[in-house]
Amino acid sequence: MELEIRRRESTGSGPNTYVETETLAKFELMDGAPVREDYRTDAITDGLTGESIPIRLFLSPYELTPTYRNINNKFSVKYFLNLVLVDEEDRRYFKQQEITVYRLLPTP
Repeated sequence: MELEIRRRESTGSGPNTYVETETLAKFELMDGAPVREDYRTDAITDGLTGESIPIRLFLSPYELTPTYRNINNKFSVKYFLNLVLVDEEDRRYFKQQEITVYRLLPTP
């Protein structure tokens, strides 16, 4: 299971839009696929419950700018967490979630 922090910058508008995606960090959270301990409880709940793996990700080591959305319909910066899960048969599953980064105002 891998986790990536990606920055997507887009400039221009309409057919002249240029999009650049940069991978800022890449982590391997675990080697191999996650294994469920009790399959019977999952069968009782008809398989619709998801697994939860808590992680803590500190963003201070990275040079992140605030998220900008459609500045004059010409420029935007977005950040994404990209999760890649590989199962026992080497099938790859992807999940991408946009995150909002903002800068706090200094307190007086």
